[in-house]
Parts: sequence; C-alpha cells; structure tokens
Amino acid sequence: MPIWYKLCNNLSLVRQVLCFLCSLDAAEPLIRARIIQQNTAYFHLASGFAKKYARGPFHISYPPEIDLSILPPSIVDIPLITNTIAVIWLSGNEYTIEEMDEDLYYSLIKIKAFFKRFFYNTTWDGELRPARLIKNQLPNVSYSSASLFTGGLDSTTTVLRHFEENPTLISFNSPHVTAVEFANRHKLDFHTIYMNYESFLKLTYLDRVSCDISKWFWDTSMGLSWVGAATPFLYAKNIPVLYIPSGFTWQSFLFPDGQTLTQPASPLIDENLSPAGLRVKHDVFTMTRTDKIQFISTFCTQHALLKPKLIVCNHHATTDISYSHCNRCMKCLFTMLDILAIGEHLSDYGFTLSEETFTSQFQTYLANVKMRRGGTFVACRDTQQHVKQHLETLPQTHRLFFDWLISVDLYSMLEKSSNRPPRLSPFRWEDYKDFASFADPMLP
Repeated sequence: MPIWYKLCNNLSLVRQVLCFLCSLDAAEPLIRARIIQQNTAYFHLASGFAKKYARGPFHISYPPEIDLSILPPSIVDIPLITNTIAVIWLSGNEYTIEEMDEDLYYSLIKIKAFFKRFFYNTTWDGELRPARLIKNQLPNVSYSSASLFTGGLDSTTTVLRHFEENPTLISFNSPHVTAVEFANRHKLDFHTIYMNYESFLKLTYLDRVSCDISKWFWDTSMGLSWVGAATPFLYAKNIPVLYIPSGFTWQSFLFPDGQTLTQPASPLIDENLSPAGLRVKHDVFTMTRTDKIQFISTFCTQHALLKPKLIVCNHHATTDISYSHCNRCMKCLFTMLDILAIGEHLSDYGFTLSEETFTSQFQTYLANVKMRRGGTFVACRDTQQHVKQHLETLPQTHRLFFDWLISVDLYSMLEKSSNRPPRLSPFRWEDYKDFASFADPMLP
C-alpha cells in the first residue's frame, strides 16, 4: 500500500479525533460553581443555560445531620441533574459534568426515550455528558424504606399501605403542621428537605415552549425532581427504597376520544429511576382516589387508629401552614365527594362542612366548572363509576344527590379547545410496555 495512502488515511483519523475533542471543548460545563456549606449546596449554572432558562442558582438544604461535604460529588450533584435534565434535553445543547452516578446515567437514557415517545411533538436532543461514571452503592445495606409525605390523600394511603415498614417520611419545603402531627402520632421519623425547585427556573417561559406541555414542572420534572432531591438524604441514611405516592391510575390517561393526559407521572417513569442503586416504587397505580379513601377507612378501623385529617386544599400557603380547608377548591370538593361516596362522614377527615351544605355546593361547582382534560375530569369520572357500582349500599339519605351525580355527562363538559395537537392514534399503554421495569405492570 503506498505511503501517501497510509498518510492520508491517518490524517483523516486525526481530523476525526480532533473534531471530537473540539466538540467536547465546545460543550459548556453545566456547573459553573458548586458551593457546599455542611448540609446545604448551591449550584451556579453555565452562563448560557442560566441566561435562557434560570432565574438564579439552584440550592438545596437537608436536615442538619446530613453533611454534604463528606458525600461523593456524584451523589451531591444528583438533585441538580434531575431538576435540570428535561430543560437540557429540550435545549438541544450539550453540557458536560465531571462525573455522574452510573445508575442515574443509564436511568436517564431510558427516561429520555420515554419523553421522546410521549411528548412526540417536542424535540429532546440536548445532552448532559459526564467525563466519567461513578458506581455508587449505599455504604450499608438496610431493610428500611422512605416515602414522600404531604399528609394528602395519596401520600397518607402510601404510608398506611407500608405501615409495618415504619417508613421514614420526607417532605419538601414547608410541611403542614397536620402532616407533622400525623408522623408524631404514629412515631414515624419525619424530615424536611428545602429546595427552590419552583423558583430557580424560568417556568413561565418553559410553560410555553411546547404544545405538548401545559405546566413545565408538573408535566416533565416532578418525579425526577423529588427522587433526585431525596437521593443524598437516602444515601446518607442508608435507606434503599423510596415510595412515590401516585396521583393517577392506568385508566386515568385513557379518554373516549383516544387523547390523554399531558402529565406522564407513572411507574414507567419513576420505577426506571435508580440513582445509587435505589429502588423507587410508584405507589400505587391501580387505586383511584375513592379506592384510597376506602382503604384508609378500612385500615384505620382494622387497626383501631384515628382517621387522619387529610391535607388536600389547593390554597394552603407556606405563610400559614396551619391553614385547614377552604371547602371550595377542586381538591377539597372532590375529596369530600369521595368520602361521601364510601358512606363516611366529612368531619372524620377534618372537613367542617355538613353533608347537606357540601352536596348543594358541589352541584353548583360542577355546573360552572371549566372541565379540562386533567385531574378534575379523572377524579369525577372515577367517583361517578364507584357510585354507580355501589349505589344501593350507600346511605340513602343522599340518594337524590347520587342519582344526579351518575346522570351527569362528564365527557360532554370537557373543553374542546387545546393548544396540544390531537394524537394521530389513540393513546395505549401497550405502546409503552418496553419501559416496564417490573414483572407485572398490570397494564389495562
């Protein structure tokens, strides 16, 4: 073979290597500065990212006994990564990071593929490339578990479902006093993590970047954010299992016209997340809100426990964490509806309205509500189905109200206008089975 051919071939290889190295140099490091002050971490982000997507640094604080300075950097960085990764994918840009937890890295590859299929009108071509992967493992394996906990219907159900495990309860930012009282009453460890996940990104801008997305945080980052934020705490405490209380069911996503919810929160997201080898369980995707009220009632009766005051109001404010219920918002009204639908009294769960006042108020609410393709429709549809199935066994004092409820054509009340283009084909969980990380996904 002529020398000139070998030389040209080698020069071509050199050029390819140089181009690759140049592309790495062109990618901006995601973290411009990381400041750790014992249990608190501050992250100043890449100038290009910060200018377009962020309102300021990301920061997170843990209970005083968590010393971030002694944890591996690849563990400390996980909350930042999970809170920004969807924005990075959306940006189309490449960012670098010195090291990343290996399990998180491979988890995100699968979740990104889910995003591309679920939010198919949006391009998710950005990348976060680590210089090296670190295989983290919990220092000591234990059989303990933790659960995210607000004191609401979903999280209370999850805690009672795993009550025998004595789970550690994790809250974010300003926990409600009733949630703390619940933990104290049942002698459960309760810890709060503080982070500015709702304020450091330009959410008003991100809410408008895609026709697939209505609320950026809730539609793309909720589960990612909370699992990532909990990971350094779980690592330091040697807790290998985290429960994420579910707000929906498999059926929630299925509409008569083949369209679906925009929020992808499901086991197919959460249970593919495994930073530092943690097992994340989305609990439980088969129970409606009515089922959960029924479960809580039965569990408390069987175990001689007081029924919990549920923290569900949409109008709780961090400035008044003792605030109870407004009795007017969607969450209050639909929780009271579920309580009535299993034949229980509203006062048992912390509500102050009489059943008669509630039924009148709910009818007025439903007559005037703008029924969007979301939680309001799903909650009302599920309760309506439950009442239809159990009508003859429910207290007949509310029979007129129940008859009215099951006669309402909820689907006809859905607003037809939407910024999201209609799906080309009906939504089917069957199309996402390859994302199931568990033996029996119980897909419908």
